[in-house]
Amino acid sequence: MLQGLPFSEDFSIFALPGMLTSWRAPTYESVLIFSSFLIFLGVGSHIVPGRYVKGQPLIYDQTKRLTYKINGLNLFFCLIGFFFFGSYYMKWFEPTLVYDHFGPIFTTVNIFATLLTIILFITGISSGRGKREGNLIHDLFLGVELNPRFAGLDLKFFALRPALMGWIMVNFSLAAQEYKVYGSLSTGMILYQIFTFIYAFDYFYFEECMLSTWDIIAENWGFMLIWGDLVWICFMFAVQPWFLLYNRIHLSSIQMIVISTIFAIGFAVFRISNSQKHQFKTNPKALIWGKKPETIAGKLLVSGFWGILRKPNYLGDWIVAFSFSFPCLFNTPIVYLYPIYLVVLNSHRQWRDHQKCSKKYGELWKEYCRRVPYVVLPGLI
Repeated sequence: MLQGLPFSEDFSIFALPGMLTSWRAPTYESVLIFSSFLIFLGVGSHIVPGRYVKGQPLIYDQTKRLTYKINGLNLFFCLIGFFFFGSYYMKWFEPTLVYDHFGPIFTTVNIFATLLTIILFITGISSGRGKREGNLIHDLFLGVELNPRFAGLDLKFFALRPALMGWIMVNFSLAAQEYKVYGSLSTGMILYQIFTFIYAFDYFYFEECMLSTWDIIAENWGFMLIWGDLVWICFMFAVQPWFLLYNRIHLSSIQMIVISTIFAIGFAVFRISNSQKHQFKTNPKALIWGKKPETIAGKLLVSGFWGILRKPNYLGDWIVAFSFSFPCLFNTPIVYLYPIYLVVLNSHRQWRDHQKCSKKYGELWKEYCRRVPYVVLPGLI
C-alpha cells in the first residue's frame, strides 16, 4: 500500500514520481494511449458540433483571416464523459491509466514533440510557407511557420486541446490513484482538482478569445510552443497532485476559505481583463464597465483593467497559478514550479511585447506608458 512520504525525511525532487524519475522507454501501451488520445481529439475537433469563427487578420497579410471551429468545450465534456464511462462503467481501462503508464507516456510525448518540431521545420521550409530568421537552433526552437495546418486543423490552435485536456486527464488519474489507495481524497487534492478544472473549463468556454492572443497572432510554432503545450502543460503543471498523492494535506476550513478566496480574486481579474481585451479587438465600440472605452488613437485600450495595468491578465494568471500550489502549503518549493515558471515566462514575454509595441506604435506607445505606468502591480511594477 502506498505510504505518505514526509518531506522533512524523504521527499526530494529526485523522489518525485513523474518528474526526473519518470524517463522510461516508450512501450506499446504508451504509444497506443497517446496516439488514441490525439486521434480522439483530432476527429472530435471535426465532428463535434461547434461554431465557425474568423481569426484576427494575419500579420503577413492583413486582408486574410483564418477560419476556426470553436467546439473545445463540447469536446472537453466528450473526453470527460468517455473517461468516466470507459473506466468506471464499461471497465475498458483503469481510471489510473495515466498514472500506471506515466513514465513511458512522458517519454513518448517528448519524442513526439521533438519529431514534430523537425518535421514542421522541413515541411515549412520546403513548401515556402516557412521563413528562416536565424541559425538552425533558433529556427527549430521558435519555429519557421506561423500557422501550420494538417488534416484541416490549425495545429497551433489545436495543440492547446491535448495540452489542457491532457493536463486534466493526468490530474484525474492521480486523484483516482489516491482514492484507490486511501479510499478518499485529501482536502488539498480536492481543492486542487476543483481549481484546475475551473481553469480548463474557462479556457474552453472562452476558447474564441485565444484567437486574439499573442501566441496565435504572432508566434511561430516551433519547439518552444510544441514542447510547452504537449509536455510542459500536460506533465509539469501536474507537480502538485503528485506531491499531494505522496504527502496528503488535510486543510482546515479556514485554510480552504482563504485559498479559495485568493483563487476567486485572481480568476476574476484574469477572466475579466482577457474578456475586455478580446472584446475591444473584436468590437471596439462595446462598453467596458458600462462606459464607452477610452483609447489612445483608437488603437490602445486604457479602460477597465487595462487603464490600471498594462498586463492585468498576467497578474490574474499569476494569482491563479499560485492558488494551484497553495493546497500543498509550503512544504517544498517544488510544488511552486508552475507559478514561478509563469512569472518568468510572462516577464520575458512582456519585455518582448514592449519592444514590439514601441516599434509599432512609436509616440502612441510612449503616451500609453505614461497613461498606464504600471505593468502588473499597481504602484510597484
